Amino acid sequence: MESIKTKLMTCFTLLIGVICIGLGIISFTTSSNALKSNLKKTLPKIAEQTASNIQGRIDGELSTLGTIAARDDIKDPNIPWQKKLPILLQESKRIGSIRMAIVDTDGNSHNTQGESAISKSKSYFKKALLGKSNVSDPTVSIIDRTIVVLYAVPIKCNNEIVGVLIEARDGNKLSGLTDQIKFGQTGTGFMINKVGTTIANKDRNSVLKMKNMIKESKKDASLQPLADIENKMIARQIGMGEYKYGGTEKYIGYAPVSGTDWSVGVEVEKNEILSELGSLRNSVMTSSIIFILIGLGVIFVIANNISKGIRSTSKHLRLLAEGNLCGEVSTKYLKSRDEVGDMTNSMKVMQESLKNMIKKIKEISSNINMQSENLSSISEEIANVSQNVTEAISQVAEGTSNQSQNLIHITDILNKFSEKLSGIVKEIQVVDSNSRAIGLMANDSSREMNELNQSVINVSSSFKEFYSKIMTLGKDINEINEITSLINSIAEQTNLLALNANIEAARAGEAGKGFSVVAEEIGELAEQSKNSSENISKLINVISKNADTIVRESGMMSDEMMNQAKIVGNSIVSFKKIVQAVDEVIPKIETVKSSAENIENDKKTILTRIDELSSISMESSASSEEISASSEEMNASTEEVASSAQVLNNMTNQMIEEMNKFKI
Repeated sequence: MESIKTKLMTCFTLLIGVICIGLGIISFTTSSNALKSNLKKTLPKIAEQTASNIQGRIDGELSTLGTIAARDDIKDPNIPWQKKLPILLQESKRIGSIRMAIVDTDGNSHNTQGESAISKSKSYFKKALLGKSNVSDPTVSIIDRTIVVLYAVPIKCNNEIVGVLIEARDGNKLSGLTDQIKFGQTGTGFMINKVGTTIANKDRNSVLKMKNMIKESKKDASLQPLADIENKMIARQIGMGEYKYGGTEKYIGYAPVSGTDWSVGVEVEKNEILSELGSLRNSVMTSSIIFILIGLGVIFVIANNISKGIRSTSKHLRLLAEGNLCGEVSTKYLKSRDEVGDMTNSMKVMQESLKNMIKKIKEISSNINMQSENLSSISEEIANVSQNVTEAISQVAEGTSNQSQNLIHITDILNKFSEKLSGIVKEIQVVDSNSRAIGLMANDSSREMNELNQSVINVSSSFKEFYSKIMTLGKDINEINEITSLINSIAEQTNLLALNANIEAARAGEAGKGFSVVAEEIGELAEQSKNSSENISKLINVISKNADTIVRESGMMSDEMMNQAKIVGNSIVSFKKIVQAVDEVIPKIETVKSSAENIENDKKTILTRIDELSSISMESSASSEEISASSEEMNASTEEVASSAQVLNNMTNQMIEEMNKFKI
């Protein structure tokens, strides 16, 4: 893994390198352009200066020659050549001429070497006759095949041109003038005339052979750039050009020589000019390397400082990652006002925040663990209570079912009792009618005593049957009392179960609210059952008391009827007693009849209440079954809650274990 220090050093080194190389290239290009621009100004100036020097030299030569021509012993046409010859020889030797010659207006000449030549057609001669001092192009002497340059000045006598003084000088002197041009190591000069022929050059053969690059470029296309430049020189322009000759690239500055048809060119090799750029390139490269090394050192120091801060921060972050929140943050970097300082301060804030957060999480985890344990224990208690409630509800449902069956059995018994009671009522009605008939018979006539005796016997027998039925009714009423007691017991048990269910529902809290409502309904049903049972019990007690009274009175009536039968059988005299007894029996029979009718009405009420109690018991049984099913579901839900609480407890313990890894 590359460190930030290495990356910074690499990136900044590349950046500095690119900057230095870019600046070097820019400097090199700028310098090259500046050098070329300076060369464009310098070379033409040098050419102009050279041309000016040549012009000055030529003007000096012409001036010297004009001074000689102005001598009285030279300009006077009346002085013969023989007298002038020594003078010219002396002057020729003094000024370094090859020879001198005087040419008259007709072109006849005499020179110091004793030769005669007609120069009438020469341009330099014609110009001199016109009064203009001039110099000819270098020519190859026909005498000795040397290069000579002829200077011609007019000879005036009395302001009249009487001839021309001509001086022949070594043509190589012009090349010597151009040889004096010094520009670097390879800078040289040359001159051409108005047709492009070389008249001065470091290469004397070029002058001797009268080379003309314009003409030669027609045969050699590589000379065309030089030919173009020489055409500009012929046109007497001032400027600079670039050409390649002999495999060497050169710059050339050119300028015309005033007073002549010549043009001077100053040339220098391109490599020499650009050699300074090579040294500049080397300097730039050396400077770039030095600056890169200096920058590398500075970057190393900066990157080292940055990387130290980052390493310190990274080390501390590694401690934080391991859960160690107790480590102290370096105060050195906390006071730093750069990004590392900001990062270190932020890391410290993060450490404090994590420390506080972990503390809170630990506290909350402990509370959650305690709450989950409480929830688990409460869930277990709810499960146990729910199981007990389920069992209790099952018992309630079973008791309610038994109660319903008992009520059905009671209904059957009461129906039978009703049938028997109806028979008793009928019999009592018969007794009532008979008793009334006896009373009428006793009041109407004693004649009917036998019939009365017989009736008494019948009544006695009927009353025995009535007595047996009354006895049976007493037994039935006792059975009803037992059933009512059973109903009361069931109602009390149901009420007790409902109370227990309410208690268990209260323990279950929110989960037992629905169960509490059902338990209250069961309690209300049990209370209604108890109330109905008590009402039945009261009615049965009344009936029982009436029945006991009837039984007692029936027993007494049976005894009395037996006595009456005996009395009727023994004596008619007792008729009045019998009548009186009958009179006493009639209201009692009416009472019995009224009681029997009341029993009949109470029997109907009992049957109605028993039906209602039976339907309520059936509803209670159905509700108990629903409660039992709901209780089972609640029990299953409670078990799920207990399981979830246990899972939560385990997760909380795991979270606490993870939190304990942090050192705060």
